[in-house]
Amino acid sequence: MTKWAKIFRKCNNYYKMPQTNRNIWDIHYTRPRASQLYPDENVVRILKKEFSMKNSCLRALDLGAGSGRHLPLLSEHFAHTHACDFSANSLKHYAGEYPSALQAALPELPYADASFDFILCWGVLHYLPKASIPSAAMEIRRCLKPGGQVFLTLRSDNDTHLQHQLAAGDLKDGHARLFSKAEALALFDTFAQTRYGYITRQPVSEEYLVAHHMLLCQK
Repeated sequence: MTKWAKIFRKCNNYYKMPQTNRNIWDIHYTRPRASQLYPDENVVRILKKEFSMKNSCLRALDLGAGSGRHLPLLSEHFAHTHACDFSANSLKHYAGEYPSALQAALPELPYADASFDFILCWGVLHYLPKASIPSAAMEIRRCLKPGGQVFLTLRSDNDTHLQHQLAAGDLKDGHARLFSKAEALALFDTFAQTRYGYITRQPVSEEYLVAHHMLLCQK
């Protein structure tokens, strides 16, 4: 199989994602409120701490870029910033500014081995089918350079907000999996180092709790 045939096959992995989830996210990214403007403060802190000096050789990937809110921030720290998402409507938010943006999805990505110094995978993995999540973690590792890092979130089993969204909110009838801390850490036990954090918040005037595990893993 040629290099480009392999890339084509991997890009088309998008169409293997569950049809319901794909449709839900395509609809979501047509809504005005899907256009988030500001990066998450935890991403800001990690990049400032780990990549304070911009290097002309460093490459980053926003894996599951959503509305592209983290792309300007990544571009401040990395000379080469790439983006991908499995929603075609997601790419409409930023593809013009980032020509390398691709419609692609885990658990197979159209990038060569050891392509990136840093991968941001913010709020993505828990939406994958359960059986594909371990291979998705290994695919992220494959795409990182030796010593490269991934910063990611997995929705905690203490979270009630997402369960409500799947039952009656914007993501109704979609799929997601919630993780215990031990389950989240076990997915990345092949990495050389894993640092752990936790986010929890209750939005004003809401009864539901938002809770995420945060992992910073180094290959």
